[in-house]
Amino acid sequence: MPDDARYEWRPALCPVCVDPAARLVRGDSDRFELLLCVRCPDHGQLPYRDLAEVLAVLPRGAVLAMRGEVLYIGAPAAPPGVNAYTQSVVAGAVERGFVPVWHASPRRHRVVLTAPVPDGAWGWLEIGARSGRILRAGAYPDGRRGPEVSADGATAVRRLVRGLRGPVSPVGATARGVAADPR
Repeated sequence: MPDDARYEWRPALCPVCVDPAARLVRGDSDRFELLLCVRCPDHGQLPYRDLAEVLAVLPRGAVLAMRGEVLYIGAPAAPPGVNAYTQSVVAGAVERGFVPVWHASPRRHRVVLTAPVPDGAWGWLEIGARSGRILRAGAYPDGRRGPEVSADGATAVRRLVRGLRGPVSPVGATARGVAADPR
């Protein structure tokens, strides 16, 4: 298992039901790559998930690990020096179901926010390494199909991130467990 101090761990979302209460647990067979979603039957879906389904929507830099019987996603933790406002913007994205992956550098840090579902929204934030402040961001609200939307400055970036729609499943559940707004 990767070093715990360098990663922030959270339970992996099922890429089919995207229910926040769902947990992917070890399957009942001798195949290690077979997982069971504990909430898919409640949504009328088959519970069996292949590890490849989860890996296909995992952002670059994130890792998977079994903790007990539950599958967890580990994303690189924020570098030191990131200010509280920047952390709150990233935390808001995490609350909506996005997985943040930090890429640190001496001049500018970058955090990539990815919805862990096929064709999910994703974006990036650029942060000053010395100041820890948000400089600019870009996002693809419609996944790979749509155009990029960009913002400069902390307030504009917060608005952009708040406007991103979190993971939505075909059964209507979102990452927060609320039905998606059709508007």
